[in-house]
Amino acid sequence: MRAWRIAIEKAGLDRKCKGARDNGGHWHSAGQPGLYAAMTVELAVLEKFVHTEEVDEAPLVLVAIDLPDDPGLGLDVKEEDLPEGWDALEDGGSAAAFGTAFLKKRDYLYMRVPSVIVGEGVNLVINPAHHAYDQVKSSIARSFRFDPRMFKR
Repeated sequence: MRAWRIAIEKAGLDRKCKGARDNGGHWHSAGQPGLYAAMTVELAVLEKFVHTEEVDEAPLVLVAIDLPDDPGLGLDVKEEDLPEGWDALEDGGSAAAFGTAFLKKRDYLYMRVPSVIVGEGVNLVINPAHHAYDQVKSSIARSFRFDPRMFKR
């Protein structure tokens, strides 16, 4: 299975998820590493775009993430199984608590969750502490740059 992410070039292939561990994110608390990816390139672009201020930030890359094709390694989370407020822009921590609990259990390599941006879209939260993480392969597909027209809003 292939997933995608847009990343700052110097962190594109960071298997230890240092930035995520240091800062936390929507689906996990600081101190807990996790790797976020989208199931399509287009959704990966949108996910990065909403966290980008200017067109000329650090150089970016499109990263392909190849996961084992074993459905038993993943957990499909339906929207109705998520905590209240998981999709709020100013989430009070419900999504982070949910994701952190998932990551700490280490039962699954990844969980599929709906995108906050596009509810029909699917994102992955990948667990670098899972025993199958060594089978996850990341590669830089190409350099990436946002179309400057995206910032004229």
